Amino acid sequence: MTTTRPASSEKEMHKKWIIRGERFIQAFYRLVQTVKIHQGSNPILMDCAKEFNNAVLQWCDEDDNLKVQVSRYRFYLQNEKLLYRKQFAGVINNALDFFERLGLHGLRFYMSINRIPPERVLAFGNLLNRAEQQDTPLEWLVEKFTEEDFPWIEIIHDIGTHLQGADRSRKETGRKNYSYLLASVKEVTKKLTSGQRAGLRKPVRMIQNMIDLMMVDEPLFLALSTVRIYDDYTYTHSVNVALLSMYLGKQIGISRSSLERLGICGLLHDMGKVEIPKQILNKPGKLTAEEFEVVKKHSINSVRLIVKIEASQDRKSKMLLPPFEHHLKYDLSGYPQSRRKKPLSLFGRIIAIADVYDALTSPRIYRLHAVSPDRVLELMLEKAEKDFDPILLKVFINMLGIYPIGTILQMDKGRLCIVIKTPNGIDAGARPHALMLVRDEQGEFKKGKVVDLSEKDPDTGNYRINIIKSLHPSVCGIHPARFLI
Repeated sequence: MTTTRPASSEKEMHKKWIIRGERFIQAFYRLVQTVKIHQGSNPILMDCAKEFNNAVLQWCDEDDNLKVQVSRYRFYLQNEKLLYRKQFAGVINNALDFFERLGLHGLRFYMSINRIPPERVLAFGNLLNRAEQQDTPLEWLVEKFTEEDFPWIEIIHDIGTHLQGADRSRKETGRKNYSYLLASVKEVTKKLTSGQRAGLRKPVRMIQNMIDLMMVDEPLFLALSTVRIYDDYTYTHSVNVALLSMYLGKQIGISRSSLERLGICGLLHDMGKVEIPKQILNKPGKLTAEEFEVVKKHSINSVRLIVKIEASQDRKSKMLLPPFEHHLKYDLSGYPQSRRKKPLSLFGRIIAIADVYDALTSPRIYRLHAVSPDRVLELMLEKAEKDFDPILLKVFINMLGIYPIGTILQMDKGRLCIVIKTPNGIDAGARPHALMLVRDEQGEFKKGKVVDLSEKDPDTGNYRINIIKSLHPSVCGIHPARFLI
């Protein structure tokens, strides 16, 4: 006879699993950092070695070894993805960056570590730090592991097909969710403009799926916001604004239900543009004053269409203001003009930032020169306090980094790379990780190796890779999503 474990017991076990994982990563990173500072038999070093041993043995109590792997900037312990609490994000990210600088896919620690003296554990930490200074860190580390006595550690060279499959599966899920969300906003808009009944069941479900993805894979979530489908600009722009708005909302800590509402507001903010003649929307040159007046009506058009949606009055009342406000500036200039003196709503200020960023980073027929994402952030920062909420804009810039995901960077010798991961938190101003782009015989760009652009030469203090300038992907004929998702 089988018994079912109470849900509360499952939750308690999951919580303990998370704490054990956090404790191990913290002990690992403290070890490699402390051996950089202290030498010999310093008591602090001894404490670090004992703490690390205990953290490993906590896992080996259940299995005879602890397997630690890295895949797509996430730790996997015993083949399960490590989820962690917000307060540990800094040390987790630092440890991930350390693994990447070594080119290390994973390590396996065996139960025999309980018989290893602290000095050998410290030697292991010192070896990792020395490897970081080598031109080929992983090759050097493998050679040293062979020469020296570390029978209680094994370097994992293959992250495993199950982890690779999980990454591919999550990317595929992300692509599908994006497509479904795009289709849902099209469906709602077309039904409303043709006088048919339309509800929010599908868009809300897709927004919820996107929030789930954001909680487990932020780099992939941000990568989805680089999708550009030029024939469907209004709709892809709406989806991207929804994604960027929700990500900004997450950074400032709003609740999940509020994230859902913010996502729907972002998704519907430009719905009224479908009632603007295409010859005006896609006009190559500058709009006349009369044409611009037509364009300015789209905010009110969006509100008018939202009112027609089949939903409760309470839900609709909370969806009207942000789309109405998204072209009003922080100082209340912009449009639609009114005599209001109250500040813009929080969601209105968030969507305004996401709207301008996505619009300026999207190639358009009327814009002669595409602007690189980092330059767009600079332009927006120049208009803080007038056009944008300065605090929200600062959070937005920090979350995207100095070179946002999808930015093309030109390096010395004419080499190109695409930004795939940006630092966040206290390291938001640091250089990102990038994917090298290599041309094949047909002149098409292919994926190369991943590089850490923040790496410096320990002798000179100079960056190992020089960045010449940033470029908009369209200038190089590159669609970022092809390489990112």
